[in-house]
Amino acid sequence: MGLTLSPSEGSLQENAPLAALTTWRIGGPARFLCRVRTETALARVLATAAADGLPLAILGMGSNILIADAGFPGYVVRLDGDFLSVTIDGERVRAGGGAALGGVCAAAARAGLSGLEAISGIPSSIGGAVRINAGAYGGEIFDVLETVRLVSRSGERRAVEASQIRHAYRNTELVESREIVSEAVLKLARAPREEIEAKTRGVAEKRRGVLPSEPNAGSVFKNPKDDFAGRLLEACGLKGRSRGGAMISPRHANVIVNTGGARAVDVLGLMQTMRDAVAEKFSVTLVPEVELLGLRWE
Repeated sequence: MGLTLSPSEGSLQENAPLAALTTWRIGGPARFLCRVRTETALARVLATAAADGLPLAILGMGSNILIADAGFPGYVVRLDGDFLSVTIDGERVRAGGGAALGGVCAAAARAGLSGLEAISGIPSSIGGAVRINAGAYGGEIFDVLETVRLVSRSGERRAVEASQIRHAYRNTELVESREIVSEAVLKLARAPREEIEAKTRGVAEKRRGVLPSEPNAGSVFKNPKDDFAGRLLEACGLKGRSRGGAMISPRHANVIVNTGGARAVDVLGLMQTMRDAVAEKFSVTLVPEVELLGLRWE
């Protein structure tokens, strides 16, 4: 490996542990953990990985990902430095791909800008939220997304209007193209700060009442059309089912928690049990919402 980064570009660590960087607290090490601070450095890392023939994955807030117990045999990239910036110009918020969605929502609220309240509690980076069109409580990020800057896996950079990106429920064409969001511009609307804060508090209270306190990755499966994965799973009587240190939450049937020492193979096994039970009872095939890193969905 000939890749080197200056301190202004980022850092590179070999055999880096990843579990602590995920909300599930599960997963083995990355062969290379690369923290990049500039778009130029990111493009160079991507081009190097492509030339080396090594796999590459982006790790945002680690909130929607299951990493294999054996780890990942290539580059795991985290966006730092320039990618964490958040600036406000009138009714627009410009945010780096690595900026926390919660921080962007808070900055918008302080500026009296509305439009992000419904998704304010999602533990995601801006880039990760755009990539899967993150949403909750009737809102999604593409409702307010205006433009994005993208970096391809070969290191090519481009800017594109959000309307040109195919997107649907919890999915966009970026999942297939594997382009990385380096920056996003959100177009919001003026509103009284008190009104924004009240809506945000309401969303936070709803989330607190639903999600368990143990380490988890939120919803495991996407909602099927005109239904809810949680409802189907609960009807299958799967709450509390466990494997190793992983358990289907007694509070929410579409959430798997790490009760202590859970392995990726435990979580994956439970996910397959959940999928098979719903398929048998309802003839509905559930699709994972969490991303699998170093694992195969079979």
